[in-house]
Amino acid sequence: MKEMSELLKRNPLFSGLDESGLAKVKEITSPHSYKKGSILFSQGDEAHGFYLVSEGKIKIYRLSPNGQEYVMRIVGPGETIAEAAVFSGKTFPASAEALEDSRLYYLNKADFTALIRESPQLALNMMTGLSLLLRELAQQVEDLSLKEVSARLARFLIEEAEKISSIPANGLEIPLEMKKNLLASRLGTIGETLSRTLAKMKQREIIHIKKDIIIIRNFEILKEIAQGIKL
Repeated sequence: MKEMSELLKRNPLFSGLDESGLAKVKEITSPHSYKKGSILFSQGDEAHGFYLVSEGKIKIYRLSPNGQEYVMRIVGPGETIAEAAVFSGKTFPASAEALEDSRLYYLNKADFTALIRESPQLALNMMTGLSLLLRELAQQVEDLSLKEVSARLARFLIEEAEKISSIPANGLEIPLEMKKNLLASRLGTIGETLSRTLAKMKQREIIHIKKDIIIIRNFEILKEIAQGIKL
């Protein structure tokens, strides 16, 4: 269970828990495996628990009334899924699909709530985690309603760069771990528009594209574009 302990420690929800607290969390988790393309839950399903990703990638998305898909998040190992839905409502506000063969741990709402009553640290972590998620969603709403595709793409690249290095700099390589049509949906646009935007950034020598890797060539200009400067 050492692997499970390391996985829990990587997630902000469980940070700060001592070995005893981590052991209690392990006791209420159950492993689940999903093949690529499997649906974990659908928008509107009853939410009785949430998930911690161990392996693979999960797409969190919503469908508009006309069937258009909007990707809200791509969740990877060490991240949780649907914890907000479990504690803020009775149903899932979005759907979740495995982008590749994945392994997750499921935590039942009733069992987890009982643990929160025992652990003030866990309760504080939950509040912090939900606040960060709310801020992230608010930023997405702002980006989609006020910012052009170039600014959304620039912000995405900066966020991915910051996951790789605490001080991102020119020359940093960012693996593009999702297909362009999926990234386009994540940015609230279409594939053709995303391709044109990437081409403009490459032409201006802001980025360089090498197969599935984007190399940052001018991080300062990228930050200016993310703040709303025209590409």
